[in-house]
Amino acid sequence: MDDLAHDHVRAFIARTRVAEMKSRGWRVLGPGEEGSLLMEGPMLAGRAAVLDAPIGGLFDDLIARALERADARDRIAARRAA
Repeated sequence: MDDLAHDHVRAFIARTRVAEMKSRGWRVLGPGEEGSLLMEGPMLAGRAAVLDAPIGGLFDDLIARALERADARDRIAARRAA
């Protein structure tokens, strides 16, 4: 119980969610605050990617779609003008 795992997260989990978290690979480390237990589980997938590009990573797809729509409107306007 005392060994530190760098690829794991420790958190206080509500007692009502302990069974769900155990099914996801988490383990109980001990008692927590009132109504919770201290648990340890695997690091969330994709977290490093989100930290590398917090803003650009979220909006790249939205910006690409907006540019495609703008290009389509420009093509339509050019055809109408011709």
